[in-house]
Amino acid sequence: MLFGRTLRLPCDILFGRPSETPSSPNEYMKNLEARLESVHAFARERIKLASERMKTHYNSRATNHYFKEGDLVWMYNPKQRRGPSPKLQQNWEGPYTVVKKLNDVVYRV
Repeated sequence: MLFGRTLRLPCDILFGRPSETPSSPNEYMKNLEARLESVHAFARERIKLASERMKTHYNSRATNHYFKEGDLVWMYNPKQRRGPSPKLQQNWEGPYTVVKKLNDVVYRV
């Protein structure tokens, strides 16, 4: 796939490989183009399958958080502050009270 050639295996060295040498450079280019198209189609299919598998795995663990006005929540703030090492600083602040729900994912605290 990387160089447009078939891989040489140890059994090819021992037993030889059937020669499929094209008769002309144009024929070689046509064969190479056909092989690369089939390999790219196969790769696209595998990427699509992997993407769907990752999506289903992510969606199985994802949770929706719905808050009402008056709920106490913690807010994630990764801003680095002076003091101890950033590794030792706490990134969660709160608890805060939800004042207003602006949309499904944005709240005013």
